[in-house]
Amino acid sequence: MAFQMREPVVCAVYPTCVLICWDPPRPANSPTEVDHTLFWTYEVEWTTSHSPSKERFSGTTKYCHAVIEVFYPNEVINLRIFAHASISVDAFACGSTSCTIDAAETIAMPWLHKQSMECRCIFDGLLFSTNGVQCIEAIPDGSDHMRATISSVCMLESSFACIIVRAIYNDPPLPISSSTVYYFVVCSKILVKQRERMRHSGIVEFLEKEEACAVFCGIGEMGSSAALAAHLFIASVPESITGLRERVFCIAYGSPRRMFFEDSLVLASTLAFSGNFLYYTGLLDAPDPSSGYKTTPPATQEVKGKATSDTALLLNTPLGVRCGLLLDVQEGRHYLRTRCSGVETLCEEECHESLDVSEQLRVLSRLLLTRGDTLLLPVIEAMEHTVEDGIMVCLRITGANLQYRPQICVSSHGGWPTAISVTNMAPRRIDATFSLLEMVSMESATRRKPLQRLQVDFALLTDMGYTSHMNYTIDVPEDIAELLFLENRNKLPYAWIFSKPINLIDSAIVIEPFFTTSVAKEPCRFEPGRQFSTELIEALASISEIAHHFATKKQSVNLLSFVANVAAKVSNSGVSSQAMNPIPIEAPPAREGVFGKILGEYVNNKKRAVSSLLSNLATWKQKLQQGLPWLNDTKYREKLCSLLGVFGRTAPASDVSLVSLEMSLFTHVLRYLRNTCGVSNLQHLRSLHQCMEFEKFYQLVHPLFSVSTPTLENAAILIILESAALWAVCLVFHLRCSYLFTHLIAVTGCAGSGCKTMCNAITRLGLEQDYRLRGSQRVRNVLIRRAAEYELDDLKEILLLGFGVTVIVVGEFADIKGMGYKAIWSSIRRSLRSADRQRIYTFLSKADELVGLCGGNVAAGDVDPVKVLRDTAVTSVCAGSAVGDVPQHLVAVSFAPSVAFLKTSVFVLQSGMSAEDFAARLLTTSLGEVQRVLLRVRKSGYR
Repeated sequence: MAFQMREPVVCAVYPTCVLICWDPPRPANSPTEVDHTLFWTYEVEWTTSHSPSKERFSGTTKYCHAVIEVFYPNEVINLRIFAHASISVDAFACGSTSCTIDAAETIAMPWLHKQSMECRCIFDGLLFSTNGVQCIEAIPDGSDHMRATISSVCMLESSFACIIVRAIYNDPPLPISSSTVYYFVVCSKILVKQRERMRHSGIVEFLEKEEACAVFCGIGEMGSSAALAAHLFIASVPESITGLRERVFCIAYGSPRRMFFEDSLVLASTLAFSGNFLYYTGLLDAPDPSSGYKTTPPATQEVKGKATSDTALLLNTPLGVRCGLLLDVQEGRHYLRTRCSGVETLCEEECHESLDVSEQLRVLSRLLLTRGDTLLLPVIEAMEHTVEDGIMVCLRITGANLQYRPQICVSSHGGWPTAISVTNMAPRRIDATFSLLEMVSMESATRRKPLQRLQVDFALLTDMGYTSHMNYTIDVPEDIAELLFLENRNKLPYAWIFSKPINLIDSAIVIEPFFTTSVAKEPCRFEPGRQFSTELIEALASISEIAHHFATKKQSVNLLSFVANVAAKVSNSGVSSQAMNPIPIEAPPAREGVFGKILGEYVNNKKRAVSSLLSNLATWKQKLQQGLPWLNDTKYREKLCSLLGVFGRTAPASDVSLVSLEMSLFTHVLRYLRNTCGVSNLQHLRSLHQCMEFEKFYQLVHPLFSVSTPTLENAAILIILESAALWAVCLVFHLRCSYLFTHLIAVTGCAGSGCKTMCNAITRLGLEQDYRLRGSQRVRNVLIRRAAEYELDDLKEILLLGFGVTVIVVGEFADIKGMGYKAIWSSIRRSLRSADRQRIYTFLSKADELVGLCGGNVAAGDVDPVKVLRDTAVTSVCAGSAVGDVPQHLVAVSFAPSVAFLKTSVFVLQSGMSAEDFAARLLTTSLGEVQRVLLRVRKSGYR
């Protein structure tokens, strides 16, 4: 059987090599069909016009393509191909063909032109590829050489996802011949909606309609995909539209070059346009060793003459043009240099190049753009913030060029910079968070009053440059400012609030009885019947009981643990399976809270003493310490530091207060539960025990501790104990805040003097007051209590602790003249310990009954008869009394003036007012005195 071979096809002539392809031989009687049952071997021979002695070169291959290196420009290559195939043992098939190649007639290499290295598309393609779907936002404000919009984000027919950007240039950016350029930025398929696909014919249509050019681009692997996508698109364009093929370009950044033959794919049909493919690299060799770059000649594949030996043909070579930045040491500037791909292999460095995109963008902007030195510098246009969880500032920065690996620091005017955590970034917006804790603590340490606002400076550093924003004001929430201001002032009478937890609990035992007493001896809607602080103490006792239960269980298995660990080491299995997953918490059987029971018995006993309460709770306190032994001494600080380490925090300085450590830890817990675990019902003013059970909390934080807990047999129990410690610390922090931001209004006085009426008036007016702390969601908890005679000792104990209390001592005219009233207010006055948090007010009640002391004459003019009555009542009660027997600032009031009694008064009749109007004005004036007291309570923080 006779076979014929068609003439080889010269796919491309590079300045460095010639790429040829051919078809297998066909039967002579059927030249359109290929016999696929035959396996051909090809011997290729060639000579060149410039080779010495007309030396003949040859090689063999089983493929239908070859690469022939060009050593001299303008040489002519004569080529012959012989094909051999075995039909049977005794029969062979043969075929041959030949051609002549003029190496001077190279394909177009647009990127090799010197002017091409001034093409701004090199910068724009890298900018778009770096920023993806945010590429339009990333265009610098001062960049006026083009306008761009995103046309679509879709999947191409070649199965590559692309962001299609339409850019219009002022002038064609040579070598690109059109002012309208469509960038096909290869991206992740995640960005593409399932049905958004674009066929190659659709691309051809709009490119032809606008006479536009196409630039496929990408970085790294995306750049390799962009090159293949460009080859496939060019191959799909009908040959009749040759002009469009010439307008398709590709720029791949930090990507290995596409090969002539790879993965059984021969890019033969598009090689004539491979000069449109630019591979931007940071590894381009420098021609001058003095530049500091390593000069390494490209690795080539040798082809020896036939006289020496037959060799395999060169079957592969990289395609396209390489381009990179080089530094001219003498001139001190960068410039772009190109190099055409030759007969070489891809080195490992090129295949695994990691391009420093930011550095390349920065240098390219200087080379290719007007005002390029400043074009990519970060710009801050505006800043705004919100405060979450009391101390976490959620900052939003708007501006330009913010996306290049931003690093932000913030510092108060008197402190060290604090790093800010960037949570989200875009070219024109950065979201970041940082804590006010350290800065407010530092500023508060040198102040005489709590901080109201903080002046801070921001510094923003990106890979492109630096900028700052000065004198930014952050309003500090009042509760946080007060808490951090007071935390280190150990000489204050209420310093126990900020001391070790066991001292806090000792004081809580003294305070809680009066909290539990009735309001005016009956329930009141002004506050809940059961106090939050009482719940926290009982929750602490509950978690202590659970911790004690598992601590005892841990001790009982220590010996078994030792044996198990030895066995685990022998079997190379040291990880406890129990520690990897949460285990059921076998909590002790529930029973009535001991603390609440003893407290209730004490409150219901009218013959009581604080010493007896302390004695009755001694056993309860001992069990609390057994379950949580680290509540005292230095162990508590060590425990706090250990728990902070679980969240990746470095060990804090030794002078950081316990409260600051607790607050920081609680904030970390909240953000972990929200952001990692998806718990949505958390709020920093609510205790964890109000949001979830401990078992649920343990399951959520278990992964935190399983990473850091040693792989011991009892690791599961250790994780429970650490979870219990974390839970307890959060309870302790809330207990501190509960006492600091609670103010007590205690009404006391002689029997029948109107204490109940006073309580009702305070309750009614208190509902109208806004006790919300400035800049915070926290509301100061105001408790109204009526202190009976047998409860005065409890009240005095609270005063001695410096707790925030306003005491109102009420008495009638006769009471104040007597010794009982004096004994009450003088003993209370002696118990006052805090001038900024404690006040005592003395009221003369039922002033309407003293109208007879005013006589029958009313002074003319603008004198207020109600004022005359109140002043006369106070003057009369003080008359004849020794200094110190009667309060100096006595206020006469009446909350239920008798209209019938006032109608019989000559004074009222002569005042020109009706009894009803007089009573109404007296009541209004009296309520005004209470409002002044409540106003002072509203400002009862540190002043």
